[in-house]
Amino acid sequence: MMNNKVPLIAKVCIVAVALFLLPAFVFAQEPSYGFHKADYEFTLSGNGSSDHSLRRTNFATSLSLGYFFTDNFEGALRQDIGINQGGSSWNGATTLAIDYHFNLGRVQPLIGASFGYQYGDRLKDQWAGGPEAGVKVFINQTTFIRALIQYTFPVTESFLSDGRFIYGLGLGVRF
Repeated sequence: MMNNKVPLIAKVCIVAVALFLLPAFVFAQEPSYGFHKADYEFTLSGNGSSDHSLRRTNFATSLSLGYFFTDNFEGALRQDIGINQGGSSWNGATTLAIDYHFNLGRVQPLIGASFGYQYGDRLKDQWAGGPEAGVKVFINQTTFIRALIQYTFPVTESFLSDGRFIYGLGLGVRF
């Protein structure tokens, strides 16, 4: 008949190995998603814009370069270029933005504001700014999808009637 007893030394070794490996399991961390102080980001987006009544719509491409002053606050420089009316006219905007990111792991909601200069064939050259909100969803530790909506109004006395919604979807990387 076989002896099914495990020797005491084997039991002690199993417990010692388990205790040695336990911290690796207890303190194992999910991969680091999100942003950290001194990170940069680059985003390429497709944007649409509509007037405040959502009737006139234009489309543009946007490039954005951002820098994180803290784990949550980002400053960004954005350049938008759009072609309108079947290519017969163009418009652009160069803006600065400041955004606060809520670090929820893979999902990073954000709120902020932007201010810059709009110009082009069918736009009055003028300063404009306004609030923005969006979300960045990380695909992996460095790549994310960004959805952003802004309400931009000119710096004039009629800013409420001359505002525009700008909405975009893009792909970005942090480095």
